[in-house]
Amino acid sequence: MPPQESSTLTASPPAKSVYAKYLAALGPGFLFAGAAIGTSHVVQSTRAGAEYGIGLLGFILLAVLLKYPSFFFGPFYVSVTGKSLVEGYRQTFGKSVVALFALVQIPVTAIIIAAIAITTAGLAGSIVPLTLSPPTVAVILIALCCALTFVGGYKLLDWVNKVFIVILSVTTVFAALAAVPLVDWTLYPATAVSPLWSTATFITLVAVLGLMPSDITLAIMNSLWSEARNKNQGMRSDTAAEKIDFNIGYIGAAVLAACFVIMGAGVMHSQGITPADGAVGFASQVISLYTSTLGEWSGVVVGISAFTVMLTTLLTVLDGFPRMITASYYTFTREADTEETRTLEGGRAFLVCMVGLSLLAIVILYTLMGSFRLFMDFVMVVAFLISPILATLNHLTANGSTVPLALRPSRLINAWSWLAIATLTLLSLGYIYVRFIY
Repeated sequence: MPPQESSTLTASPPAKSVYAKYLAALGPGFLFAGAAIGTSHVVQSTRAGAEYGIGLLGFILLAVLLKYPSFFFGPFYVSVTGKSLVEGYRQTFGKSVVALFALVQIPVTAIIIAAIAITTAGLAGSIVPLTLSPPTVAVILIALCCALTFVGGYKLLDWVNKVFIVILSVTTVFAALAAVPLVDWTLYPATAVSPLWSTATFITLVAVLGLMPSDITLAIMNSLWSEARNKNQGMRSDTAAEKIDFNIGYIGAAVLAACFVIMGAGVMHSQGITPADGAVGFASQVISLYTSTLGEWSGVVVGISAFTVMLTTLLTVLDGFPRMITASYYTFTREADTEETRTLEGGRAFLVCMVGLSLLAIVILYTLMGSFRLFMDFVMVVAFLISPILATLNHLTANGSTVPLALRPSRLINAWSWLAIATLTLLSLGYIYVRFIY
């Protein structure tokens, strides 16, 4: 039987300086950044820069700005209710919605884990010569990350992630600055692989923006991490502290997305080089291009940057996804009006979810990775198509009966959220039309 813990938390921290209060709240936002800055950045952002120069950079930053409320509602909900969005879904929409959410997420999360693991393995092979095949290295990385997150729990995950975030941020910014002089700063260069107003560019945009800065399920994971931090500290961070923590991670993810676009535009698009299709080939290509263009030092910096990015992402999703599925499972194993007292980490249910998702990801690694680019595009398109649904669920939960009227989001953030939902819906319908009907 999983360990029990009290869910009673003080709604506000004991007297302490404002600085100390906000410092104590830091953590989930960094985990958000660690999970977000992954394949979408290293692969898709760099590829966008390689194929379109900086032509898609404005769209990427606009997508990050547009989706802000949908992601922010995760930590916001915890700050006003003390509960995660999974529990918010249950109380607002009922167990059937949580069940449908979990059933959809299980295969999607396994695919994402497989994509992250094979990319990380490819980068490892580009930095250090390895005799093992990339899928085998990916399996080893999955096993090591699972062991670390299961044994260490939220505290260890938070500490390791912060160290990795510092390393990847410094090295990525240095690599991008090195590429700046090589970039053609034309808003939409004539050398882009397709015209701006074309079907091909629209389909590419959907693939790139689907996980930019991340899949909206990360809002649910963020709420679970905020809940875990609150339980570790024995108090609930207020909305202001949650917002600062979230904004640091969210803005950081946006900045680093721009960095990877610049890297692709500088060392690949400027030389007319077509990105390699496979994870290993693409990783080796980017590192070798930096080395040949800017010198040996730059290849080392880019290698460390990209590998740290992907390892951080793999570590965080192997905690976040099982945590999310476990929380969904727990909604079905207790009475509707009772308080959840079981911990999400270190218990049998969490272990089963972690091992199950990992095994499914390993099966995918050995069976569905024939074309890495098509595989990644599929993942991102699926993420994009379900984004309007998750954004709507988050909006309605944050404005639902479980949140006191006086504490609900402002009119501005609600209008912003509805704009995001409408835009994502129209783009999803447009993609379906262009891809399958037109």
